[in-house]
Amino acid sequence: MSKLINNRQQRIEIMKTLVRQLHEGDAPEKVKHQLETMLDEADYSDVFTMEIQLIDEGIPQESIQELCDTHTQVLKKHLDLQETPDTVPGHPVHTFIQENKALTKVASLVRLQIKDLEKYKDDEDVLEPVRKFQSQLNLLMDVEKHYSRKENLLFPYFEKKGVTGPPTVMWGKDDEVRTLLKESLSVLQQIDALTAGEAKLFSEVVILPAVTALEDMIYKEEKILFPTALDLLTDIEWIEIYRESEEIGYCIYVPEFEWKPEGIKAGQLTKKQTDGKVHLPTGTFTLDEMIAMFRTLPFDMTFVDKDDNVRFFSDSPERIFDRTRAILGRKVQYCHPPSSVNIVNQIIEDFKSGKQNQARFWINLRDKLIYIVYYAVKGENGEYMGTLEVTQDLTEIKNIEGERRILTYDNNKGRKD
Repeated sequence: MSKLINNRQQRIEIMKTLVRQLHEGDAPEKVKHQLETMLDEADYSDVFTMEIQLIDEGIPQESIQELCDTHTQVLKKHLDLQETPDTVPGHPVHTFIQENKALTKVASLVRLQIKDLEKYKDDEDVLEPVRKFQSQLNLLMDVEKHYSRKENLLFPYFEKKGVTGPPTVMWGKDDEVRTLLKESLSVLQQIDALTAGEAKLFSEVVILPAVTALEDMIYKEEKILFPTALDLLTDIEWIEIYRESEEIGYCIYVPEFEWKPEGIKAGQLTKKQTDGKVHLPTGTFTLDEMIAMFRTLPFDMTFVDKDDNVRFFSDSPERIFDRTRAILGRKVQYCHPPSSVNIVNQIIEDFKSGKQNQARFWINLRDKLIYIVYYAVKGENGEYMGTLEVTQDLTEIKNIEGERRILTYDNNKGRKD
């Protein structure tokens, strides 16, 4: 029997037979015993290949998805022996795994909070302790970015290599996690009173299934998906994934290191398509989005470059000091009355020398309190790159008292919260 099992395809055939038995309703315990007895050498690649072949042979993807948790649990004893992939910081798989660690910490905290409910009497009001779940579930919802990178950046490379079934199954399981987390939050937000007994039931029926599903997906990724992906993809393909990851975003964890695989030449990489977007270190905009954002900011900005030339101003509908395009390219000294040029020169001189990084003023203008701040703009190495002027009307802000925690609108200005 050992010779038979040591043949990889024959071992996979045995696995497929047993999974078909699960599909046909045979007792899971009986199947589990057979798998654990026979498949001492099963690994992640066997499971992945088995899923591909079952789907190719006509087992519906939906059925594989339903069986996914069962056969992963059956093989857990063997999958546990697989080490979590070890990659260098910055590599997409390293980032995925660090995100999983962060998600696991939050999930563990949720489990501890559920356990804490045991110290309350069943009829005791525990609404406030239960509300703590909300912030944790909100953090877990950040898994959307993790799943989106996996589904939209990683899975396409599987598909290009003809491996379509397992990613589709896993995407379906991702959607189950998303749904469970959203439903947990939705139910939690509608609760306005809760006893400890009700909270315990709520935790067991609503929250725990969501946390368990998320933890199960982490296990599947690290024991099956990521090892398979590392075998399947080239460094060139991984760096393409790396380059596109930032636009989708990261989940709780943000990579601290740039990844530059050795031996990859610039000419081997596909030129990144900007699609008309402005790419910044912390995100991207279309040009129209960026223009609209500057117009929406509740303050005015003017930028003067290192040679004292006015280079940019934001175009707010309620701009405090008038600006026209005629000032662009002018020396900033010529944009101020002669009586204040000496102050402008002093600010710029102090910024260039490093003596100061900020200069603040506030004035009363047409019954408004106007706050004006000049900031020294510095490069990565601390070099002076220019001056940013920010002007804001503080009149309404200065008059704020108390709190506002409900949604209200100003009919003239739109939403104000």
